[in-house]
Amino acid sequence: MQYFINLHVYCKRKTKQEINRMKKITKILLLAIMAVPFLQSCNSEWEQADQAALVTVQKSLNTAGFYGILDNGERLYPGVMRVNYTPSNDLQRAIIYFSELEEPREGYTYNADVFNVAEITTKHITHVLTPEADTLKNGLQITNAWIGGGFLNVEFQVNVEPYLTKSLTVALQDMMIDGPTEPEGGYYPLELGFKCFPTIENGVGTTISTMACFYLGEEYSLENLGCKGYQIHYRGLNSYTDEPSEFKIITPETNK
Repeated sequence: MQYFINLHVYCKRKTKQEINRMKKITKILLLAIMAVPFLQSCNSEWEQADQAALVTVQKSLNTAGFYGILDNGERLYPGVMRVNYTPSNDLQRAIIYFSELEEPREGYTYNADVFNVAEITTKHITHVLTPEADTLKNGLQITNAWIGGGFLNVEFQVNVEPYLTKSLTVALQDMMIDGPTEPEGGYYPLELGFKCFPTIENGVGTTISTMACFYLGEEYSLENLGCKGYQIHYRGLNSYTDEPSEFKIITPETNK
């Protein structure tokens, strides 16, 4: 069985493609993959918002302590905060649910009445082999992935036990560390790994949708890598093998 939140909120974007992407993002059940306890309800005030924006949170000395940068470069100022929120980190990814205030804020595209801030799991790509990497063997299914805001953004489905699962761990591993010397076909190989605790067998449990964002920086930019895209390998949702069985290719054209 699959569970989804149907959010009737919209994000002002400059292109139809960006609007469609935000609609997809705001239909995920767990906006933060580390949410505990599982399947807990979000602050109901977000339902009053008429817009939603995927942003990179930047800490600030303003009253709210942060502002948001949209992937198209627009800036969101939290003029009114209806929820207590402190950014976990600089470069934290989040979805902000808001309505626009009438009075503009100099230097910002939006002066926002913020109803909720839902942080999304935000990590760096793992380029050092660790014992933990060998434990991320649960299956998953990538449903959408794109490059935006300096991140590789991945929406995917996993199986969990809603009343037993206490935590989730996700990581994106650089496969070139212990693999081929040249990317095959010009696509840089990465492996998306996932596990839940307590562990459940693949093919068992409730299927949920969630999301994670992985910082690219200069090191993993396509220009620096000399590649035309990324190839994300992963174990399928109902896979019974420890080795990646599926892959998805992401290029700059994926965003269009």
